[in-house]
Formats: sequence, C-alpha cells, structure tokens
Amino acid sequence: MARAAVPPDRPAGRLAGGTVAVQHPMSVLDQAVARHQAGDLDEAAALYAQVLAAEPHQPDALNLLGVLRAQQGDPAAGEALVARAAALRPDAEILANLGRLRAAAGRVPAAEAAFRAALARDGSHAGAAFALGTLLLNANRPADAVAPLELAARLDLNHGAARANLGVALHRLGRLGDAESVLRAALERDATQAAARFNLASVLDDQGRLDAAEAEYRLLTARHPDVADAWLNLGTLLHRRHRDLEALPCFQAALDRGTSRRAGALAHLIHLHYRLCRWDAAAALIPQLLSLLEAGDDSAPPFAVLCLEVEEAVRQRAARLHAAANARAAGPPLAPASLGPAGRPLRVGYLSADWHQHPTAYLMAGVLEAHDRHKVTVTAFSYGPDDGSPMRARLKAGADHFVDLRGMDDRGAAQAIRTAGVDILVDLKGYTEGGRPGIAQLRPAPVQVQYLGYPGTLGRGAGIDYVLADAIVLPPGAEAYWDEAVVRLSGCYQANDSGRPIAPPSLRGDWGLPDDAIVFACFNAAYKLTADVFACWGRLLAAVPKSVLWLLDPGAGLPALQATLAHQGVDPARLVVAPALPKARMAEHLARQACADLFLDTYPTNAHTTAADALYAGLPVVTRAGVPFISRVAASLLYALGLPDLVTYDLAAYEAKALELARDPALLADVRARLLAAHTRPGGPFDTGIFCRRLEGAYARMADRARAHLPPVDFEVE
Repeated sequence: MARAAVPPDRPAGRLAGGTVAVQHPMSVLDQAVARHQAGDLDEAAALYAQVLAAEPHQPDALNLLGVLRAQQGDPAAGEALVARAAALRPDAEILANLGRLRAAAGRVPAAEAAFRAALARDGSHAGAAFALGTLLLNANRPADAVAPLELAARLDLNHGAARANLGVALHRLGRLGDAESVLRAALERDATQAAARFNLASVLDDQGRLDAAEAEYRLLTARHPDVADAWLNLGTLLHRRHRDLEALPCFQAALDRGTSRRAGALAHLIHLHYRLCRWDAAAALIPQLLSLLEAGDDSAPPFAVLCLEVEEAVRQRAARLHAAANARAAGPPLAPASLGPAGRPLRVGYLSADWHQHPTAYLMAGVLEAHDRHKVTVTAFSYGPDDGSPMRARLKAGADHFVDLRGMDDRGAAQAIRTAGVDILVDLKGYTEGGRPGIAQLRPAPVQVQYLGYPGTLGRGAGIDYVLADAIVLPPGAEAYWDEAVVRLSGCYQANDSGRPIAPPSLRGDWGLPDDAIVFACFNAAYKLTADVFACWGRLLAAVPKSVLWLLDPGAGLPALQATLAHQGVDPARLVVAPALPKARMAEHLARQACADLFLDTYPTNAHTTAADALYAGLPVVTRAGVPFISRVAASLLYALGLPDLVTYDLAAYEAKALELARDPALLADVRARLLAAHTRPGGPFDTGIFCRRLEGAYARMADRARAHLPPVDFEVE
C-alpha cells in the first residue's frame, strides 16, 4: 500500500471532548485503527463497519475502511468509500488516499486531480506531494514531476523515496549533474537507501563514468543482495565492458532473485554464452526465452533475439514487444510535422550515436559528402561521444549541419530535431547498443526511416515508416515480418565509402602467420560464432594440411575454441589470434587482411561491415545465406560485386566451396582477380556517388507520397 495510507497513530479529525462510553464509535474506531496497523484486516473491517453502523457518515471510518478494502483486493469498493469520505470532509489526508487508490487503478487524470486538491488544502502535505510527483513520473511526465518531488523532499528531509524519484525525474530530463547531486544528498542522509543508490549508479553509467557506476552497483549488491535488477544492471555494464566472466554470475543472480525483467536477463545470458563460445549452455536457455516472449515479457533486447537461429515471427515479436514498451515510456508524440515546400532540396537528417571512429561512420562518411546538394541538404544528429578524432572532424565537415543532442532526454532531442527542420529522419542505430529509439518514437519528422544499423524490423509502433534494403537482404515475400514499408535499392543496400585509406601491405610474419600455408580468416565478433560453423572450420583445417584459422581475438572465448579444435583432433596452435586494433588504426586493419587467403563468414549472423572491409581490402568472402536479413548481408555484397558463386545456402555447400578454393590456387587467384576488377565497378558497393543517387531517389518518392497524404508503401529504386 502507498506510504501513509494508514495513519501511524489515529485518523485526522478525531473528535475532541471529555469522557466517552466504552463503546462510543470513536473508541471503536481507535480499536479498528489498532487492529488495522497490526495487520488484522478482517477484525479491523468488522470494527470499521461497527462504527459506520452507528455513524454512517463518519469520514475517518469511511476513509480507512476504503484503504483496507483496497488492501484486501477490492480497489473499486475502496475508492467508493474514500470518495464518500472526501465528499464529507475533503481534507488533505483523505484526498491523498483517494488519489492513491485512483493511481493504483490506472486512472491517472483523476488521481492527479485528487493529489492537487490535497495540496490545495494543505501545501505542507509531503505524502500528497510525493504521490503526485511519483504519479507524474510514472506517466512519463518528468518535467511536471520535478516540482512536487522537490516539495516532498523539502517538507520531509528524511523522505528518501522522494529524493530517489526526484533523481529519476532529473535523469530522464537529461539533467545528469542535478540528478547525481540529489541522489548523493539522499545517500548522505541515509546510506542504506537501495533505490537512491540504484538510480545513482544508472546516472553515473549514462555519464560514461563506468568505474564509478560499477562501484555503486557492487556496493548495492553487497548491502542489498536481493535487489535483482541491481545484479542485472551490473551484469549488463560488465557485459558492455567485455568482462564476460564477471558478468556471467551477475545475470544468474538476477534470475535467481526473481528479476521482473526475466526475458532481458536470459537474453543477455544467452548472448554472453555465445561470446564465451559456450554454445551448449546458450542452447539450453533459448526455450525459456522463447516461452517468456510468447507470454509477453518485453524486457529482452531485440538485438540479442535477432542473432539467434529462430523463426522470423519470433524476431518480429521481440521487436514489437520492445516497441510497445518504448511507446509507453516515451509518452505522446509531438504534433504532426509537415514537409518543406516542394521544389526545394529535401532536408534529410541522419540520427546516430556513432559520429566518431566507429564502423557506421566508416560506411557513412562518404555518403554525407557525396549527397547532391541540389536534391538534399544533410543534418547529422549526434547523441554519442565526441572523440576528437579526424573522423569526427570529417563527419562534421561532410554534413551541412551538425547538431549535438548530448545532455538531452528523448523528448528534448526530438524537439531539437523538429526545430532544426527535417523532412526525412533516418535512424542509423535502431536497437543496437547505445541506440535511442525513443527519439524517433516521438515523431520529430514527417517521414522516418530506419537504415544500416539494425538488420531487423523495429516493430509496429516504433515510429518508423520505411526500411532501406535491397532484393537480396529482403527478398520479395519477406515483408510479412517487417512492420515498416520496404524500399529496395538496386544493387547492395549497404553504404560504403570509396575513399577509405588502406595502409601499405604488411607481412604474414607480422601477425604470426605462416608464409607457406592457406590462411582462413574471420574477423567477426565472437558472439557470431556457432557450434556448427566452428566445427566446419575444424574440418577444413583437418582437410587442408598446415592451414591456419586467423580469428579476431575472441577474448575469454578462446579456451573454449581451442578445446573444440583439440576435441576434433586439430592442434589448437593452428588457431592464430588477430589482436583487435584501435579504431584509429583502421587503415592498418584493412591492410592486414591481404595476409589471408579466404574469409569464412559466420551463420546465422553474417559479417556486415566486416564483410565490406574484407571485400574492400581484396579478401574473398565465402558466405552461407539464410532466410533473415541478418543472414544475407554478405550475399548482397557478393552479388553486387558479380561474385554470386561465393554465396552458398547450406552448411555442406559452404564447406565444399571453402575447401574447393583452398585446394585450387588457380581458382582462388581467379576469384581474387575478379574481386579486384569489381572494386571500381560502376554502381557497385564501392561506388558512393551512384549509391547516393539511389538514396536520393528513394527519399524523393517517400516525400512525394507524404505530400500527397498517402501512406508508406513498398517500392523499388532503380
């Protein structure tokens, strides 16, 4: 029950006077309050009823019996009784209880009216102020919640929950420094407040102060080990920092302690097992996750589900659940926006956290520069870090306008986009790490598109009208599992920068590779590795003498991979680790790929940017294409380069193609020559100019439909 619903001593408005008879209604009321406070609800109810039999309009008895009925599971009867009390004596305490019961029933406007009436009667009622602020916060009105929560904290200096919720409101408003100050002040008064420490850790995390956030989560889990979501957040933070072995027990602790975000904890745990190459452990948990999704648990990150080998309907369901949860949190969208006048360049905005040294930036930098300014003007909206790199400077120079959204909450960011004046907003993140889908959910632009970052639907209600794709990654017939209208660009959908520098060639010896053997390579992240694919790679090593497998450093997953090879009878020393190079050394990373003979793609999650890197550097890629978008990106690149013979559609064909190329130097040399010739192919994946013309054609058609008040529809761009 909400705070102060049952008075700590006796009800307000007790009648004054001299001696009364033993069974006077007020004496019975005192007994009822005592039994109520002791938790004997049935006896208390009988005593309240006895009072009301003698005095049917006794407001204190009506008020407290109403509270009790709600505690017994009949909130409607409870509200009716408290409403009668408020009509008889509308004092602050009774009105506050009425507001609490209405809030519990989800009647937000009526609850707000009751709390405001309570404060109008008594502006010093801390309980009403706290309840009003919390109601507004839960209704995603953090700006409105600040004043009543500040009042509650000011009126009751020991009201830790008021300060904790005030910190949440300031956090949601993007006032991270103010939120930190309020939460630290709360903890100075009472260091045992779990909610305040939990929220402080979350604020520090969003400030990028990960060491400090981790310290607060660890202190919280030590002092309050049963706070399940503290374990979940700690695990998520450690997971993001690639401290996988430390994160593992945190997710398990969250599950063991009954986190309400069970699907989220399971999805993280499964993804973590994949990163550690513990495939059997991951597989054992997937049925539980699927059951939770079927039951409507909306806490699973859609990207973690997207990477699993599950039905397309499951991926779509995870996205829809997430979109619905985001919509509830985002609140009402902005008022509808209008496009600028026809005949002028379209105002296109690209929204991302990745305008720095990041794979998305490597792909998109040339696009920002190559757009035809007679057709579009470009604004880059950034809510990610400024790393001060040459890439950041290039991106800012490549856009006509660069707007930094850091420090703004989603609504503030959406309003900034609206103020900037955008006809078409392109979300480049979606549900990938660091994405803020709540911005697009608020509809800051008249036409909204998702592209490049997230290779799956964002789900119905995400605020997105279109997805940019092509006929390979999203073939005709696949639209049923997408809630956006599908725009298919000719060629490959993926943006690329034809001007990316490649460092001078390096030597195999520089990377610990043999000079006289076939080098199979894969620079995909470890979470994309699966048992079937890695077993296939082990068989290839066994079939091709002296060959080696060159993998991007799998971190804590390396022992499992080595053990798997040993179990197959392959010397684990034939697995050579390629160190992950700093992002500033991307040109060197591209250059070292020439030391490999063949890139082996993963399945079901293909190489995306990684495939483009290899092909741009001249390294052939053998891929296995599946059904979903996430399994067809390398195929799209290869078809656009005129190399469809490197695309396979089942594991046996994939293994046979890789083995054929490894055993036939002439055939492999021919593939390399064809790849080199296709590098400058007009309209190919690395022709940034023609790619931009296709994009501009798509944007123009979207705008035409919007101006004609026509709904989004699937179409193709030649």
